[in-house]
Amino acid sequence: MKGLCPFRWFLMLLCGFLLHIRHGFADTFNFNALTEIPVLIDESDTKSLIFNTTFDNKRPTSAFLRFVTEDPKIAIVSGNEVLPVAENVTIQIRGIFLGQTYVKVSSNGSALASSNTSCLPKGGNSSNTWCEVDEKYEIIVSRKVRPIDTAFNVVIICLVVVANIAMGCKVEIPVVKETMKKPVAPITGLASQFILMPVISFLFAYFIDFQPSLRLGFFALGCSPGGSASNIYSYLTGGDVSLSVTMTFISTVASLGLIPLWLFTLGTHVLAKGTNLKIPFTNIFASLLGLVIPIGIGLIIKHKRPEWAKKLVKIIRPITVIFLVFVFTVGLYANWYIFHLLEPLVLFVGCLLPYCGFFFGGLVAFFAQQSKKNVITIAIETGIQNTGIAIVLLRFSLPAPANDISIVAPIAAAIFTPIPLVIAILFIEIRKRCHKKYPVDTKASCDDHAEMIGNSHNSSKASSRVPVYEIASTKDHGDGLEG
Repeated sequence: MKGLCPFRWFLMLLCGFLLHIRHGFADTFNFNALTEIPVLIDESDTKSLIFNTTFDNKRPTSAFLRFVTEDPKIAIVSGNEVLPVAENVTIQIRGIFLGQTYVKVSSNGSALASSNTSCLPKGGNSSNTWCEVDEKYEIIVSRKVRPIDTAFNVVIICLVVVANIAMGCKVEIPVVKETMKKPVAPITGLASQFILMPVISFLFAYFIDFQPSLRLGFFALGCSPGGSASNIYSYLTGGDVSLSVTMTFISTVASLGLIPLWLFTLGTHVLAKGTNLKIPFTNIFASLLGLVIPIGIGLIIKHKRPEWAKKLVKIIRPITVIFLVFVFTVGLYANWYIFHLLEPLVLFVGCLLPYCGFFFGGLVAFFAQQSKKNVITIAIETGIQNTGIAIVLLRFSLPAPANDISIVAPIAAAIFTPIPLVIAILFIEIRKRCHKKYPVDTKASCDDHAEMIGNSHNSSKASSRVPVYEIASTKDHGDGLEG
């Protein structure tokens, strides 16, 4: 054993010498961003991103840095992507479309190996070997806020507020109390809206590969209360309008607490986990409060000034028409970017979410042994979400560009929601018209039946024949009445 000690010392010295040689040929490369991260850029704008490089020893003369973005559809490196290594390296980032991406940095040659780089071989020799910096640098591209965007947002807010005031004016408290005396139907509907729909929307958002903003958009839509359009559809499809109004009113008030509850639990801890997306609950609560308070204002108007309430309810239709014209003209122009985000998968989920609400809401009501009218009403209330509340909530609560991206989800759902309802209404109207065109002549059928009986009676008693058409005029004769 003692004879091996010199040999062991020799190996240790040799390893130390080789490590010293390697350190002499390779420099430790440190790379840091001097610009604040994340870099915030507006579409079509350019912003500088400055990096600092340091070496433990002499700076190599043949080293280069390469800069690329992960998603060139969102942002690109403007100008040269490959630059020589210097103490400070500046690149230009240009925003293309709203969204989030990252800048990746790599250096050429094995001589630039360091603790914050990982060498990724791109060829057979060291000159083609790129060492990629482990850290990525976040780029966030947002839309420029234009006057037309502000006008559109103001109109959306006014519409939702006026609609909620009108809802308060339409709500008959005695009807609500009467409906709540048999609470099975309202409780079934409320459970479908705030348990069934959030779970369905969460499953879509969790298992389908959407970006975090879209996931949150679909989930927020699924947590939203029923829309006021459900009252009209319930009436036209033969549902219970009183139950529909009661459910819409109760779900809108309940959303003040249930939407933040769902977003705080599954939204924060599951959908937004591992991302930079923060859910501002103060903003969400403030937005919901601003949307629910108008219902109270409508109730007060109805109680104190019933004549005002009647006028407010009457102007809802013209206001809705003006709003729809505004949305399909100014709204489309102001939010044209949405069509770039309406990918087939987004449209598919936007179609599937309300349709699942219709189906499963009706199924739950059926198993709860509700009447046909109640099944129709609960199905419609479950499938029709208040997209106005969802859009206002997302647009004014989330930071850019998440606010602009997330509202694509409720808009996609709003496109497809009315389709099956319109088909059902057309079917009902066609059936009604057919019944009016070819009515069942009950009197003629009765006369034919009476004639058959009379003929049978007369065949057995030929001597006492009485014409069938004279039966009605022989009320004083017992024979005629019996015939």
